[in-house]
Amino acid sequence: MAPPQSNFIRTTRIGCIEVTSLFDGWLSLDGGAMFGIVPKVLWEKKIPADNLNRIKLALRPLLVRTPQHTLVVETGLGQALTARQESMYGVQRGAGLDEQVRAAGVDPSSVEHLLLTHLHWDHSGGACRKVDDHFVPTFAAARYWVNRREWKVATKPDNLQRQSYVPESLTPLRGQLKFVPSDGKVVPGVRFESTGGHTENHSVIWIEDGGEAGCFMGDILETTAHAPLPWISAYDLCAGESYRAREKLWPKLVERKATCFVYHDPVHAACKLVQRDGKYDTEPIT
Repeated sequence: MAPPQSNFIRTTRIGCIEVTSLFDGWLSLDGGAMFGIVPKVLWEKKIPADNLNRIKLALRPLLVRTPQHTLVVETGLGQALTARQESMYGVQRGAGLDEQVRAAGVDPSSVEHLLLTHLHWDHSGGACRKVDDHFVPTFAAARYWVNRREWKVATKPDNLQRQSYVPESLTPLRGQLKFVPSDGKVVPGVRFESTGGHTENHSVIWIEDGGEAGCFMGDILETTAHAPLPWISAYDLCAGESYRAREKLWPKLVERKATCFVYHDPVHAACKLVQRDGKYDTEPIT
C-alpha cells in the first residue's frame, strides 16, 4: 500500500509557543490490534488496511519553541529495531530526529529538553542514535524527561512487555535523565499529565500559553479515528484504565478547544476533539 498523501511538517502557535509537527517515517501495524474490540467493518472506513491487515501509521515527534526554551516531544523509532523487525513492521524511515530538527531551522545542539510520554520503541527509539555499534544520546545537551516508573519498566521489562521496549537504546540516557516532578511541570507552558492505560505510566503533554492550549496525545489517542471512547487499541496494557482516562481527559480537551497533536495518524498531524449528540469525534486541523 502506497503511503497516504499528507502535509507532514506543520507549524502552529499555542499563544506565543511555536509547535512544529515533525515526521519520522512510517510504521505498519495490525489494524485489528490497533482498534481492539471495534469491528473491522467500522474501523476500515477510517483507515484502510493492506493485504496483511496492517494499517500505515505515521511517526510525528514535536518541536516546541517557547520564548525561553527549545524542546522535543517524542523521538520516532530511530535505529532501535533490527532489520528483521523493520521488515515485519513495514518501517519506512525518514531522516534522523536531529536532521528533522535541523530542517525545521533549529540547531540540534540547542535542544534543551526531550519529553517522552512513554518508552515503547516507536516513541523512544530515536532518543539515542547509533555510533559504530553502540547507542549515544541524540541530543548531547538535552535533559530527557520521563516518568520514573516507566523508566524502570522499560529498562527491565518483564516477559509480558519485553517486545515493547528496547532497553539498550535507552540506558545511555542515564546521565541526562530527569524524572517528571509531581506537578508535571518541565518549563513554563509545558507540563506532563499522567493518564496510564496504554502503559501503566503513560502521560500526555500539555502546551499552554495566553489562554490557549495544545495537548500531545501520545498513545491515548493514536489517530484521529480513535476519538470514540470505546475505540481503544488492543496494545493498551489496561483498556479499562484507558477508558477512564479518556472519560476524564476528553471533556477538558473539548472545553478548552485544545489543539490535539496526534502522533500516529497517517494524514493529519493535529485535530480538535468535538462532541456531537453525546459522542466524541475529531475535526482535523491539518
